[in-house]
Amino acid sequence: MDYKFEKINLDKDIEKLKEVVTLSFSQTEDSNYKEWFSFKQMYKSINENIGVCIKATNNIGEIVGLIYAEQENPINAIEGTEKWVISILAIIPELTGKQIGSNLILNLETYAKTQNVKKIFVYTNMEDSKVINFYKNNNYKEVGYIKGYQGGDTNNDAIFLLKYL
Repeated sequence: MDYKFEKINLDKDIEKLKEVVTLSFSQTEDSNYKEWFSFKQMYKSINENIGVCIKATNNIGEIVGLIYAEQENPINAIEGTEKWVISILAIIPELTGKQIGSNLILNLETYAKTQNVKKIFVYTNMEDSKVINFYKNNNYKEVGYIKGYQGGDTNNDAIFLLKYL
């Protein structure tokens, strides 16, 4: 099956995006995505042109995946505008392993280059080897970790992965 990759239509796609995220994370330790991701903030960042959300749709137009990234921190002048962070990547579970996630990353990186982004990073739970290996397979390099970074739990360390564009 072929998939189409394009920027979302904020008003039209938002509810379906929430469904995809809910399905994608439903059987993971991060199932309560509302604790660590805000669609309201995504909406705001996209409207301010400091973030982008790209969707994957199947041949009948159903959204099956998404990736969202934004400037790390625009207050940091050029450093903040040239460095983006991937906040979420979600694929409907039955479609994982079909290169949809890798293609979402490629589409994000292509768009980011048009915005003069020089590097993109992502962080995740240090124990999540599946996610870590996925990003490493997409040429993201491990650049460090922070102990107790996620959720205030001192046992929930985050690993940071970075790719120069």
